Parts: sequence; C-alpha cells; structure tokens
Amino acid sequence: MVVSIWRRLAAIVRIRRERSRARYQLAAMSDRELQDCGMTRAEIAYELRRPVRRS
Repeated sequence: MVVSIWRRLAAIVRIRRERSRARYQLAAMSDRELQDCGMTRAEIAYELRRPVRRS
C-alpha cells in the first residue's frame, strides 16, 4: 500500500516536471515556429491546463 502511494506520487511529480519543461520549450518558440508545427498559443495553453490522467 505504501509503495503504491509512493509510486503514484513519483508519477505525478514526473508528469509535472515534463509539463514544466514543455511549457518552457513552447514559450521559447516563435509564433512562426508554432505555426510550422500546426499549433497556436491558445491550443498549447489548453493542453497544458488539462488535468493529470491516471493510467
């Protein structure tokens, strides 16, 4: 039980770190680079606000 809780907590922390890195990378991109990827700033903001899903 304790191990299960720690694993879930570790997974949440890992996901939050990944999202944080993605935010910094996307924020550094120009609007032209985002357009080349087929994304807008609004789409990126929406995706980053989505809740963490449990698998």
